[in-house]
Amino acid sequence: MAQSTVSRVESGELDPTWATMQSLLMAAGWTAEPVRTDVADLISVTTTARGMASSLRRGDPESAIRDLTEAVGRLIRFGESSDATVPSWVLEQAPAGLLDDAWLTYLATAFAYALERSGRTAVPWMLDAPPLATETVMGDDPSPEFRTWLRAQTPPLFLAKNLLSRPDDWAIA
Repeated sequence: MAQSTVSRVESGELDPTWATMQSLLMAAGWTAEPVRTDVADLISVTTTARGMASSLRRGDPESAIRDLTEAVGRLIRFGESSDATVPSWVLEQAPAGLLDDAWLTYLATAFAYALERSGRTAVPWMLDAPPLATETVMGDDPSPEFRTWLRAQTPPLFLAKNLLSRPDDWAIA
């Protein structure tokens, strides 16, 4: 395995595939037998932010929204079906510079909402994300009538950050 790959894994720049992880373990004299747990479907804030950043660099904000919706939807589903503690690796703040302030607030607020929805406490960095300067709907700009309706559906956590989003926006299949 290339030293550059090992360095990228160690620095947190690269989330290794299972094959890469097995190779690293074998090189260190270890093996691992995977056992599926309730947290297996969770996607971390950092992985989500990296996916969103990649989509935004390609000029595809809809894909960034889908990435966030998938991660938050999985966290909601986990929280509503399990009493297990959400692992700290899921909730660690994403590295600085991946997303602009608006998208970072959206990411932080959505993850905080998922935790709140399942009766858990949001991590302080999520709640500390600054509110947006103006009321915002990520994605398409709705008509004034739809905006009014959407505002009435928006949970308080999102309203406090000037983001409009319905609870149903976070449901996944």
